[in-house]
Amino acid sequence: MMAEQKDPTLFQIVLSVLASFFGVSNKENYDRDNAYLEKVGFKPYLIAAIILTVGFVLIVAGIVTFVLNNVGT
Repeated sequence: MMAEQKDPTLFQIVLSVLASFFGVSNKENYDRDNAYLEKVGFKPYLIAAIILTVGFVLIVAGIVTFVLNNVGT
């Protein structure tokens, strides 16, 4: 019989989503996330993924804009 796992914190969910962006994880985190997904669904992970993706796109767009505005000055 397996001991019941604690639910992941918001920080752990964000780290799991970041790890998934790179395609890496470990068995312990995978098992924790899988148990939480079965319990509450994928919504917390989806929301974190959308926020992180939008943040990444905005950062890249900001860097590109900054570089293009400062070319040749």
